[in-house]
Amino acid sequence: MKDSFNNSFFNFSNRKDLTAIKNSENEISYYSLFNSSKSFSEFLLSYKIGKKKYAAVFTDDQVFFVKSVIALWLIGAVPVPINTKLLDSEIEQILNDHQIKFLISDRTSFNFDHPQETELILISDFNTEPTLNNEFEIPELENEAVVIFTSGSAGKPKGVVHTFLSLINNIENGNVILKHQEKDKWLASLPFYHIGGFQIICRSLFFGCTLITSKSIQTDELAESIIKFNPTHLSFVSTQLKRMIDEKKSPGNSLRVSLIGGGFTDDELIIKAENLGWKPYRVYGSSETGSMITAISGNELMKKPFSSGKPFKDVQINISDLSELLIRSKCLFKYYLNDKKETSEKLVDGFFHSGDIGFTDDDGHLFIEARRNDLIITGGENVNPIEVERVILKINGIKEVCVFPQQNKIWGQIVACALVTDDESINEKKIKEFLKPLIAGYKIPKKYFFTAELPKTSLDKLEREKIRKIFK
Repeated sequence: MKDSFNNSFFNFSNRKDLTAIKNSENEISYYSLFNSSKSFSEFLLSYKIGKKKYAAVFTDDQVFFVKSVIALWLIGAVPVPINTKLLDSEIEQILNDHQIKFLISDRTSFNFDHPQETELILISDFNTEPTLNNEFEIPELENEAVVIFTSGSAGKPKGVVHTFLSLINNIENGNVILKHQEKDKWLASLPFYHIGGFQIICRSLFFGCTLITSKSIQTDELAESIIKFNPTHLSFVSTQLKRMIDEKKSPGNSLRVSLIGGGFTDDELIIKAENLGWKPYRVYGSSETGSMITAISGNELMKKPFSSGKPFKDVQINISDLSELLIRSKCLFKYYLNDKKETSEKLVDGFFHSGDIGFTDDDGHLFIEARRNDLIITGGENVNPIEVERVILKINGIKEVCVFPQQNKIWGQIVACALVTDDESINEKKIKEFLKPLIAGYKIPKKYFFTAELPKTSLDKLEREKIRKIFK
């Protein structure tokens, strides 16, 4: 392997004595992981996936996912993780909208309207011995490293493009609280198609940690991995943390830090977790910032209620006249894939216009008052209300609809909607049945409010904040 540039994700690739991945079935060294990934790179080259090509990765197999990402990096291609909860029609829309021609998966078929547009590459077809004749180059830091999809304001998912350098800058910023050491153990506790989960992989590779994988990220599976392997680090959304506490699961004997993010988290939950030994840090960040950019420990939270912590050293947060958080950092994303308009609106003079509303106090602590404009974050999954509204409005008899979040102790938020109809036969059951084949289950509203009218502005726009208060 030719070391054309010092990319720290590859520093441990020749270490036979260092465990890269561990689970109940396997223990894989860094040397074996990278050799296996090189072999898969050769397989991918046979499909003519070359430099700067985008390739979607769709799988819940955590080990296969990591190998696929490294393999794509080695041939200069860019991995595009796909949310495995999406419907086939939603996946196809992403692939077509962004001209992604390759889909790597362990699933044998997808129900696409135009399957010829995308080449399906099956892991089951990878059964040849490696020749290792190709000399792979380590990617340069300025190269694109990943595209993470997040909900967009217009109802279409946005592809957040990060370089190796922006990911590494975020990792180095966060190390002020994570304090990594070689042979630390990271629990793979979040989906890898979210930035929080993807950065678990990257931190492990960067610092020579062991990635602890499980058959799934369900509570019982993760709890079993915690007891068996004693991770030093983990990352949860509030729903996962609450379930662990409610079910009296143990944080293990070696845990030093657990990151708690992905949406609203009650102070009470964080403080309870602190008292039970979970070593929690509430964190704030987004796909665009490469994951967390502020953090506060459970102990500190007792002195600073509702705080999201202080920005890390490289992070500058300004508050606009409209109380919007404007963020400057070397960990910011490069651009939105195939969306110059959105990029130019969100990246202005080096600052990312987050859409989040908040303030800082005299001590420099950040307080978030509203998350990502109207985006709903339920159980760590992002739901764009506009996308859901457009599908609901396809139902005959529904005149108006507003989808909004409601606070929920289990999920952080749940999806709710207020509707105006001219058909008395329309009810919650009918709406759910209509939506089920059209959008992912976590996007379907859990609460329904039928009303005679919805408040609007003088420009006939829904007054979302007022609607949320009315149906609180």
